[in-house]
Amino acid sequence: MIISTDGLVLREVLYRDSDKILTIVTRDRGKLSASCPGGRSKMGSMRAGTQLLSYSDFTLFENRGRYSINAAEPVEMFMQLRKDILLLSLGSYFAEVLETVADEEVPASDLLTTGLNCLYGLSVRKKPQLLIKAVFELRVMMISGYAIDVAECPVCGSDEPEDPVFDIRTGRVGCSACFGQENGLIPLRGESLNAIRYIHSAEPKRILSFSVDEKSAACLADVAEKYLLHCLERDFSTLRFYKSLL
Repeated sequence: MIISTDGLVLREVLYRDSDKILTIVTRDRGKLSASCPGGRSKMGSMRAGTQLLSYSDFTLFENRGRYSINAAEPVEMFMQLRKDILLLSLGSYFAEVLETVADEEVPASDLLTTGLNCLYGLSVRKKPQLLIKAVFELRVMMISGYAIDVAECPVCGSDEPEDPVFDIRTGRVGCSACFGQENGLIPLRGESLNAIRYIHSAEPKRILSFSVDEKSAACLADVAEKYLLHCLERDFSTLRFYKSLL
C-alpha cells in the first residue's frame, strides 16, 4: 500500500553501504520506522529529504506493518541549525524527546507542529535558546497529558498564588505558605507562571509569541526541564551533550 504523509526525521541509522533506517514522526501515523534504500548515496534523490531534522513530504510503501521510503521531498531542512553545533545539538534533543513521547500508529499532528515551530524558532534566532527549549518541553508535556496545573492553588483555591511554588511531584502550582516545607518544591516567579499559562493556551503557531525577562526565563527553563525529566523518568544523551557545549 502506498501512503503519502509529511514528517520530521528524528533519527537515522546507517545500514549496509548506501542505505539507512529512519525514525520519523508523521502527522497521520505518528512515529514510524522506515527503510531508505540509497539514502546515503551522494547522488541519490532522497539524500536531502531524509537527513536528521529534515521536514519532508514522504511517499511510503507499507507492507505488513513495515515501511520503506519511495520518495522524500524536503519542505524545510533548517539549514541554519546545521551551521551551528550548539543549535544542532539542541535540535537533536528536541528530536530525541519527540521520539520518546510519540506513539506508533497514533496521529501526532500537535507534536509535529510543536517540534517544527520550535526548530524554526531556533533557526531564526529571534528568541533565546533556553526560552525556546522551555516552551518545547512544556508544550510537549501538555500534549502528552502532563500539563502543569496552573489554574489555582490546590489548598486555598487562589487563582493567583502568593509567592508561587511548583511541586514537581504532582505537577501543581500553589502558594508557598500553603505548600509549606514539602520536598520537591521549586520557587516560581509570577512572570514565569503567566508564561506557563500562555504556553498551555496559545495557538500552535503562536507558542513563541511572548517575552519574559532574563530571570523569569531562567526560572521557566529550570521548571520545564526538571518536570520533563521527572515525568519521562529518563535522561537524554543529546541534552547532556548540549549542556556540555554551553
